[in-house]
Amino acid sequence: MNTLKVVCVLILNLLVKNLAAQHKILFVTSNQEFYGNTKITASNHFAEIVVPYEIFTKSGFSVDFISPKGGSIPIGYINSSDSLQKKYLYDGRFMDKLELTMKPRDINPDNYAAIFYSGGGSAMYGVAEDTTIQNIARSIYDKNGVVSTICHGTAGIAFLKDKNGKSLYAGRKITGFPDKFENRKKAYYKAFPFSIDKAIRSNDGNFVFSEREKDGFYVVDGRFVTGQDPSSATYLANAVVKLLIKDLNGPKKLHSTSDLQQITDALLDYIEGTANGEPERLRRSFHPDFNLYFVGQDSLRIWSGREYINNIKEGEKNDRKGKIISIDFVNNAASATIEIDIPSRKRIYTDYLLLLKFQGSWKIIHKSFTFKEYPNS
Repeated sequence: MNTLKVVCVLILNLLVKNLAAQHKILFVTSNQEFYGNTKITASNHFAEIVVPYEIFTKSGFSVDFISPKGGSIPIGYINSSDSLQKKYLYDGRFMDKLELTMKPRDINPDNYAAIFYSGGGSAMYGVAEDTTIQNIARSIYDKNGVVSTICHGTAGIAFLKDKNGKSLYAGRKITGFPDKFENRKKAYYKAFPFSIDKAIRSNDGNFVFSEREKDGFYVVDGRFVTGQDPSSATYLANAVVKLLIKDLNGPKKLHSTSDLQQITDALLDYIEGTANGEPERLRRSFHPDFNLYFVGQDSLRIWSGREYINNIKEGEKNDRKGKIISIDFVNNAASATIEIDIPSRKRIYTDYLLLLKFQGSWKIIHKSFTFKEYPNS
């Protein structure tokens, strides 16, 4: 009987441990304050941290932070007028996490379902060559975990190898901030220890990127999820959540996560469907009675959703660049804010969307919008 009790306790402990691991994500940041030996300040990209953090935590995952040396990390690229960034700048508990990052040696990889490398110039230094971080990433990946990076954070996986010394991502599509969009004549770039493009290719990866830039480009290849620049943060974070939820086999406790993912999918169908000429994705995201509302010449204007969809020509892409700013939902009702940048019109649109869940799916039922002209246009 005593032996049976011991076995039961051990099994229970393993179950609890595995469940905890399923709900934890490890963020990798850098302590580097300057570009190499220059006096040019470097930092971790704040938005590339807080956007995924918001999505992961709202989806039921807890997040830990590490850096090669542990302790405080420099943050930058801060937009204090952005509501999400402002929220976290004044969140003492969150900022403490960035002030007290853990050391890699203190991490048990078994406790994490995914590892995420945030970007910013600092990410080029101290992370890629850290063998303890490499071992953590490999261990998480080997246990069916997800490896994710954004922008210069992709530098962190440049030298990842499997247990046999071969590339962990051989043949897989990987993206990050490409040399094409760097200012290679500047001192900051000359101080880089290596080129992300070349390092990924040298390690047998297939480095890819979008020529359009700042269009939310990201890639999912197996259990590698990578984003090109800050505009991809929302998309790649949701892609990571989607992979992790799939592995969790949809337990009831993640019902709200499933709702968040479905809302996000509906919004992405709207954003990407309009930009890429995919009317069927719009029909999937909109309720048939959906309408758009705006003010024109100081009068309320109503635009039929059917007419809006009919204006989208199959396969006809345009230069719209959309991103999700916020999502809020309770039970079967949700609201979302979307920002759409249209360079050809020199306008930035803000969409306010209402969604409802019925018959098992979320649909956009209402859109009101406004816009502002580019400065000095």
